[in-house]
Amino acid sequence: MIFTDARERLEHFRGDFPAESMDARRIAGLLDAPGCPRRQVVDAASVSLEKLAELVGCKPLVPSPFALQRGIRFEQNVISDAMTPLVPLVREHLGLDVRDVRQQLLSKPQARSQYPAIRGAQAVRELRLRLTREAVEAMLDGDQHAINLLHHPYLELSLGDMPAHLEPDLLGYAAVQALSPIEIKSFPCIDGVADPVKTAEAARQTAVYVIALRRLVDSLGHEPDRVASRGLLVMARDFALTATASVLDLRPQVLRLNRLLNDFPHVTHLAPRVPTSISLPALPNKDASKQQHDAAKQAKEAIGALDMRFGDGCPSCALFDFCRGQARSEDQVAQLGTEAANLCGDVGTVGHALALASGERAPIGSAESAVADELRRAAAAVQLAGVST
Repeated sequence: MIFTDARERLEHFRGDFPAESMDARRIAGLLDAPGCPRRQVVDAASVSLEKLAELVGCKPLVPSPFALQRGIRFEQNVISDAMTPLVPLVREHLGLDVRDVRQQLLSKPQARSQYPAIRGAQAVRELRLRLTREAVEAMLDGDQHAINLLHHPYLELSLGDMPAHLEPDLLGYAAVQALSPIEIKSFPCIDGVADPVKTAEAARQTAVYVIALRRLVDSLGHEPDRVASRGLLVMARDFALTATASVLDLRPQVLRLNRLLNDFPHVTHLAPRVPTSISLPALPNKDASKQQHDAAKQAKEAIGALDMRFGDGCPSCALFDFCRGQARSEDQVAQLGTEAANLCGDVGTVGHALALASGERAPIGSAESAVADELRRAAAAVQLAGVST
């Protein structure tokens, strides 16, 4: 099959499978598996990651309906009564001198309600991007009457040549101080201690917003550091729905994400990695077992044909179960972890590595000789440890 451009090749790979644009959570997830060719192609082709993972038999990573409802209720509590529960937290933790709350809601329903003449998804996106740009510009220009709490602003961030649209919970600002992202999460902070894994996930997601905001600020002719390298994480106090908060230092995540975004391959480099003979199926009816079986088989063949980089960060990826199964079936050293894979270098299988360690296989070249020496030393250490015990 002949394609006229690289984007068309990726669209052919996605086929009739549901499309899904990138969001902050998905971009932040790239930190766990940087440089994975499989994930890069799936993301560049705008494939719905959760639906694909479900089709190929992976355990779902999506939160329960109860957790989603709790999150909605908690955010409503935090922003209720002209954001009265939020303002003291903003003053205390961010040091923003917010007195009179001047807020603006830029969510999709609000935009459609305020501008009923605007029709179509693309027109609404452009409207929200423009309103966000205008509000941020007024903040940066020192307008004393500018919005100081911007609710659900709409931002754009490029990944390769793909525009991703992001929607932070809030953006806080006061007078000449820096703009600070505010992320609202409903998980509990018990006796002042929050789940470190969930906190780290929130920090990575908020770092994505910082980068998008800085690029918007730069495009408006201001210094990017007008956006703070810290954010406010609002959580549930203990097990109630009252709010507490903590400041997130986002500098490490922002640095790593900036490098990742700058190094993300352009579509012209990704497309040649995709065999022209493969494509994803249309999502089948769950009640049709034959269609489900055939679609799952086709999806596994298509994903399995893409190179992968399996490692320690992969458990947070929706495709983890599938990739782990492939690594095991192919006896890859990577199934033992990133450190083992790095140690073995081009020695890609466990069987090959064990043969080098035992002397059953002679190394070919200096690289394999170095790996063989290292593995033999490790094997000797294990034997000594076994004797001593």
